Amino acid sequence: MLYGKLKYYLILLLACFIWGATPLCGRVLKDSMSPMLITAARFYVVALILFALILILHGKKGLLVSGHDLKILLIMSVVGIFLHNSLLFEGLRFTPASNAAIIESIGPSVTSILAFFFIGERLSSSGWLGIFISCFGAIFIVCKGSISTFVNFEFNIGELLVLVCEIMWSVYVIISWRLSSNISALVVTAYTGLFGATLCLITGLCMGALEVYRFTLSDAWYFFVLSVFAGVVSFASWNYAISRVGASKGSTFIYLVPVFGVMFGVFLLDEAFSSYEFIGALFVVVGMLISIRAKSSIREKQKSIREIKQEIIQKQQNKKRHA
Repeated sequence: MLYGKLKYYLILLLACFIWGATPLCGRVLKDSMSPMLITAARFYVVALILFALILILHGKKGLLVSGHDLKILLIMSVVGIFLHNSLLFEGLRFTPASNAAIIESIGPSVTSILAFFFIGERLSSSGWLGIFISCFGAIFIVCKGSISTFVNFEFNIGELLVLVCEIMWSVYVIISWRLSSNISALVVTAYTGLFGATLCLITGLCMGALEVYRFTLSDAWYFFVLSVFAGVVSFASWNYAISRVGASKGSTFIYLVPVFGVMFGVFLLDEAFSSYEFIGALFVVVGMLISIRAKSSIREKQKSIREIKQEIIQKQQNKKRHA
């Protein structure tokens, strides 16, 4: 049985591997374009490809959405595309890609906290313990392992921006719960990408923040990976594989993304990986593993919670083609 699904697990692994390159691409492109321009250009490309794919698969009817959903998609584009990505790429100007990858990994924990307050999701005590440990690990990295840094509020602005961008994505996931159940993930991504890119374009024009510092062949390649591979290919591959193995089993692969992100940063950008980063990453991983076990036990006990969690996890996976 496991062997029969091996190819789907390999597809999930490939999707996470590509998503892990997102901080790397953002770190390189920060020297090529302004954060606002990177976000706008990237999501115009993503939206164009996805709208074309929807037309091919479903025709013009596939593009129709209700007025209710359209309003929610607009709000989602503000927090999930405009704010999330702008903050991420701005943060990458001040912090290494490896740090950003580790801090981004607390996204599912933040989503669980918001889901508790706004959706009514319930976690066991071990689930809350896992969230606390993961958040502690991320804060430990932001503080560079120093208590005085936390007390005196002497944080790296880049790491704080990455932390806030993860909160924005979790808000995006929670808001998406108000969408109609029949709207597809492709349509959600296409419209939020289009709206978000347009918001970035308008804001960038008003602020004079659409700048190109340089654009070499190498930069074009990184932009292609960020837009087409991380934005479209990984997303489509992930959803295909998840439909075959199930969200509860496949979702655990998402925790490999920060691991790949750190590997890219260390081996391709020659970024240093200090002892405090290692300790913080260890806390994040341990906390996530505890959370996974806690979520599994709840799914077995309560069907309603199981359904809620499966849907939240599936929506959370869409992050890696946005971040």
